[in-house]
Amino acid sequence: MSDDVYDLIVCGAGTAGIPATIFAAERGARVLVIEAAPEVGGTLHIAQGQISAAGTRLQAEKGIEDSPDRHYDDILDITDGRTNKPFARLIADNAANTLHWLLDIGWRPKPEHPVLFGLRPYSVPRTYWGPEAGMSLIKALRPVFDATAARDNVTVLTDTEVVDLVTDDDGDVTGVVARGKDGAQASYAGRYVLMTTGGFAAGYAFYEEATGYPLYPMGWPFCTGEGARLAMNAGAELWHRDYFIPRWSAIENPDQPGKLFRITDVTSRRPAWEIYVTNKGERFVAEDTDVPLEREKALLKVPDLTFWVVYDEDIRKTAPPLFDEVDPEKALKWFGKHPSFVVADTLEELAAEMGVPADAFVATVAAYNDGVETGRDAMGRQHLPHRIAAPPFYAIKHHGMASTTIPGISVNEKFQVIRADGSVIGGLYATGEILGMGLHSANTFVGGLGLMPALTYGKLLGERWLDFGEPAAD
Repeated sequence: MSDDVYDLIVCGAGTAGIPATIFAAERGARVLVIEAAPEVGGTLHIAQGQISAAGTRLQAEKGIEDSPDRHYDDILDITDGRTNKPFARLIADNAANTLHWLLDIGWRPKPEHPVLFGLRPYSVPRTYWGPEAGMSLIKALRPVFDATAARDNVTVLTDTEVVDLVTDDDGDVTGVVARGKDGAQASYAGRYVLMTTGGFAAGYAFYEEATGYPLYPMGWPFCTGEGARLAMNAGAELWHRDYFIPRWSAIENPDQPGKLFRITDVTSRRPAWEIYVTNKGERFVAEDTDVPLEREKALLKVPDLTFWVVYDEDIRKTAPPLFDEVDPEKALKWFGKHPSFVVADTLEELAAEMGVPADAFVATVAAYNDGVETGRDAMGRQHLPHRIAAPPFYAIKHHGMASTTIPGISVNEKFQVIRADGSVIGGLYATGEILGMGLHSANTFVGGLGLMPALTYGKLLGERWLDFGEPAAD
């Protein structure tokens, strides 16, 4: 163990860890920051960047009347009351201060903002994002963080992974063990350890372990869930497991193992021409629904969250492009060469390639084709542009995915990590996406409350809630 005792060890320099570091250091705390990636910023590198706040000066400039109370009421309404109410109240009351701080350090939203945003938008415009999405936030935060890192009371270690929490005989956390890029390990003592390692949207194994569902990971690659695992090893519990819902499907990229991409499934831009079929050879949702949550809830009932997108040669030639991110001609070359892309001259042969029951699959396609002819689809689908009848026939394997973390580490209202019995694990705090998405519930995603809580909670912990008192003795 190092002779130095830090006031605060921040494990993860992302959306929550950056403001926690900045404000704790301003108060004179001796801070050690440990970041697994080569650079700070975390999921902000890939985030869309939306943040929401009520009663802001940007709203006032546009004549928009708003308040934290109205923000809180909207969160309750959008989630049908299933939000984590104490934390919803906390973010509603403090988000404006965070937004004003971001403005003061140079962040700027798009000129037309705030706007209404989301499938179930707020009652007034209160959502903002910068012209470069999450990178707009990084460009504002990074100079302030770098200046903080240059202070004598701050040490930053990148390319370094926290691999263990040090505990005393009472189970309180007194420090961490970290491993550098060279494989060497070192122990660091701290009065407080703050876990801001992100969620586990890139942790396939941990996601299945935590939720019981296998998901394709589609998050920041360093958000594997190992930080949550360390907290659980110290006695922490996961909460909001009942809020879990998969995000709508991704495809393995045959040219880039471990990389994913998606079909164009936004109904307003491209209503489905294809049908979606489970491994039992059956459809499970009206493919043209314009409510993503309906698809996600239907997918939750599909074994292994796996299904196939099926179409024929005429649809391939006639329909708008199926992919946003991949050239259709490039994708065509994958059929027959990768297990997620199968093609056959008959529906029976296609079923064999897919590994689904041929009788059920052929009957499913026949029933869909009858619906196209009559205009009455058994699943209630309205967009029925083309029968599936012209060989060759195509099928692409899809799987439920994770872009954010729904369950997370359980904390009390001071962000102290707690056990199942509600007792506090001394010295251990957590905030950011490691807490999961309990503000949103399984009903919907509340616009702008992915990043804003992490920024706000990290800021609050650093500026007021961690009691540093006298500087720690060397």
